Amino acid sequence: MPLFEFACRDCGARFERLLPAASPAPACPTCGSAAVSRLLSAFAAPGVTGGDGSGAACACGGTCACGRR
Repeated sequence: MPLFEFACRDCGARFERLLPAASPAPACPTCGSAAVSRLLSAFAAPGVTGGDGSGAACACGGTCACGRR
């Protein structure tokens, strides 16, 4: 089951839910509104490397792109 990210158009809360792909958007857990939009999310794939050839997507050696060493 995929993990989807949602945003409430009424209160601005963002939240994630594990849902079947064809299921409708859930109500906002913060305010209960049905005015919720599914957001486009980036995903991580094993073996994806950063542009520096080191095998990491971040200077810290991880994949967070924080820019720290």
